[in-house]
Amino acid sequence: MGTRSRKPQKLDTDFVRKVSPPDDGAATYWDGDGGVKGFGVRVYAGGSKSFFLNYRVDGRERRYTIGEFGSAADQYSVSAARERAGELRKLIDKGHDPAGQRRQRREAPTMQDLIDRYIDDHLPRKSASEQRIEDEKKMLEEIGDKLGKHTKVADVHGGDVADMHRKIGESIGRHGKPRKVRANRILDVASKMFSLSLVPLAGENTPWRNAAQGNPCKGIRRNPEEARERFFSQAELAAISDALNEYPGVAADCMRLVMLTGCRPGEAMQTTWAEFDKEPGYWVKPSAHTKQRKEHKLPLSPAAIELVDRLRKSRKGKWVFPGDIDGEHLKTLNHVWVHVRKHAKLAKDEQGRDARPYDLRHTFASVGAGGGLGLPIIGRLLGHTQARTTQRYAHLADDPLREAVEKITTVITGAGKPGAEVIPIKR
Repeated sequence: MGTRSRKPQKLDTDFVRKVSPPDDGAATYWDGDGGVKGFGVRVYAGGSKSFFLNYRVDGRERRYTIGEFGSAADQYSVSAARERAGELRKLIDKGHDPAGQRRQRREAPTMQDLIDRYIDDHLPRKSASEQRIEDEKKMLEEIGDKLGKHTKVADVHGGDVADMHRKIGESIGRHGKPRKVRANRILDVASKMFSLSLVPLAGENTPWRNAAQGNPCKGIRRNPEEARERFFSQAELAAISDALNEYPGVAADCMRLVMLTGCRPGEAMQTTWAEFDKEPGYWVKPSAHTKQRKEHKLPLSPAAIELVDRLRKSRKGKWVFPGDIDGEHLKTLNHVWVHVRKHAKLAKDEQGRDARPYDLRHTFASVGAGGGLGLPIIGRLLGHTQARTTQRYAHLADDPLREAVEKITTVITGAGKPGAEVIPIKR
């Protein structure tokens, strides 16, 4: 058994068609009489015949398989195979390595590889929220389904991503409406994924996509979004408090902490006693628990301190809000919030969307803005690291100023009129 080479001879269709296969292994016939150097055909014991090109790169012999002999669409005639061999030989003379490039192509990272890289290298540093991590994994799964998990990372083009974004945005979600916003969030995740692909992985010399290919998500227009800025009224807050009083337990207490501190629900669910013990009167959130990955020191109000002290007397273990499984923290607030929405009679917003626990955080900020607190102060209370994040409350912060202006101008325009208000002038 094995491979046997024969004396070079001019390969033509008649010879290749009639040459008999060996009893075992394969026989190699080289193209002679001025043919392409290194070009030949291998005849296998099973009867198949395949054209190839042998060459050397840096002293090492390489073999590039051109294709099978035959008349089918994916097969080669002798003349077509020889022509292809000639093209490859010109590339080789210019320093290319066709066989090596084919192997690299075959072993090139796929979208599934990029998804795994995102989960392993980026996701743990992006968020400590288990709910957020699970949600992003769902988005990654959808990206893989839409772009193809076996698709090479380098083969994805802007048109592929734009088509994915459009189809997701047109699909109908569980609320019976197009998933326009979800499509934008998935596009954000995809953009970060492809930005990772532009940087070589540790131990590798080249990135998974080169600079010329770039990030295929760039330039794709997002779907218009209406910011969710729902703020509960004082009457609604009172109704929420009453509803929580009717639902005793860990989840209701966690919701109270969200109301009193303006924290993110995820931060509350995974808080530990050590965060309140670090400095009396403050909640010192570790960087691992905050969205910005920075420690956030939040002063507690008397009501919040009273809540924490009350809970401390009845709770054991590490977590302020322990979960149903021993040793783990509270995982969800959905059950208590369904009760709150129902018993507090919280109406849907103008777009028909239900109130969310996160709206308690917006309400905390809106009360501060309406009370005349500056945006920098509100941003620090909420743990924002960028001013533009707090800017959504600018119109609320302007309300006290607008009220003052209206009061002053009312006095000015009514000056001299009967019953007009007079502003005393301090000397």
